[in-house]
Amino acid sequence: MSETATPAKPARQAAFNQMMVRGRIEETRRHANVSYTRVLCPAADEYSRPQTLEIRSKARLGQKGDTVTQICVVGGYTRKAFRATDKETGETTMVTPVEHTVDAVED
Repeated sequence: MSETATPAKPARQAAFNQMMVRGRIEETRRHANVSYTRVLCPAADEYSRPQTLEIRSKARLGQKGDTVTQICVVGGYTRKAFRATDKETGETTMVTPVEHTVDAVED
């Protein structure tokens, strides 16, 4: 007798400007109907520091201590430019800070 395998549901793949995040929820907060979830991702190896991300979403992603896997959209915006002076050369340049955002892809 042969058993027929049930095809597994295909895993959702990240598209351009998207990334897959896996980690443990450290903290959640809500503001203006948006949930902000701080996720601690595993370190690449025993000598490197784990990465921390904050994911914005409409729905809560889980409780503190839960391990989550979430596809997210990577975004960002520029802040107000400011002048910075190099201490060694005295050269003045304009610096434009860039803020990154991570938003959960929700069905």
